Amino acid sequence: MASFARPWLVITVLSSSVMGCATMGGLLSRDLVSLRYGWPEQSIMRVVHTVDVRTDWSDRRTAQRRFTLTLGPADAQGARRLGIHDVEVTEAPFPAFVEPLATSIIDAQGDFQGIDSLEDGPGLELLDALPLSPRKKAQMTKALTNGLERDARDRWNQWVGSWHDGRFKPGKLEVIESTIAVGTGRKSSEEVPAEDRQQLDVGVPCSDSVPEPKCARLHVVREPVGQKDDTQGRYARLELELVTDPSTLLPYSSRLIRMDRVNWAAEGESPDYHEAVHVEQYTFLHGVEAVPGQVAAADFGQLLPTVK
Repeated sequence: MASFARPWLVITVLSSSVMGCATMGGLLSRDLVSLRYGWPEQSIMRVVHTVDVRTDWSDRRTAQRRFTLTLGPADAQGARRLGIHDVEVTEAPFPAFVEPLATSIIDAQGDFQGIDSLEDGPGLELLDALPLSPRKKAQMTKALTNGLERDARDRWNQWVGSWHDGRFKPGKLEVIESTIAVGTGRKSSEEVPAEDRQQLDVGVPCSDSVPEPKCARLHVVREPVGQKDDTQGRYARLELELVTDPSTLLPYSSRLIRMDRVNWAAEGESPDYHEAVHVEQYTFLHGVEAVPGQVAAADFGQLLPTVK
């Protein structure tokens, strides 16, 4: 039995989480692939992070940044620090792209435990420059810290935390009960019953630079119960594709797509539906060659679905 109580990343304000349990029907262990957390000591990766937002009411916006990701040695409690260094922002139409990136604390089992306390950085420097009372500054520092911790947790759960110790039969589609937030207006939403359709394929190339078929591809689609891509009316869809080494859960790429169709009309008016697609992708280059400037940009031409 695989438990997925740790929520995988949701990247819009219409956030949701999943709690469920997939039963593999009593399959023998030789029929299953187990995903194990085992990042080696001193892991280092160069990461390119891209965001593409398309709506039917505004211009398309894209953002990109690159950074070095390092996992340090274990401390006395077995926890390790996941640090982000050498950040290069090449496009930043979203304010969050220029905020600091926190150092995460990961325990020996691969679960997120929190972030290190913030020291000097762009966010705190900005607060220091503002004419704030000590009380207001403390409130804003807490809000900034909480936001950074939430983002760090979401990143880790998307890459590792939601999947370690999961057991899958390769090529078999598993359906798990879940929930998803569906918009009820411009700034409102409600949680509705949903299904996660999960499938793991093995023996796939890790990346263009690592073509050996030693990786696994996990594909998850979350939709409201009874709805599909061609559903009429309000709708939401979340899709995750993760390419990873199943023996260590070292990721090679991760892409998350969020699609929403929301009725902007006031109650009693004719429906006025609008669509938005938010795509977030991480691409990882591992090892000693993972230095700034060596990771190619993601191909936005491959991002689906499309808002017309």
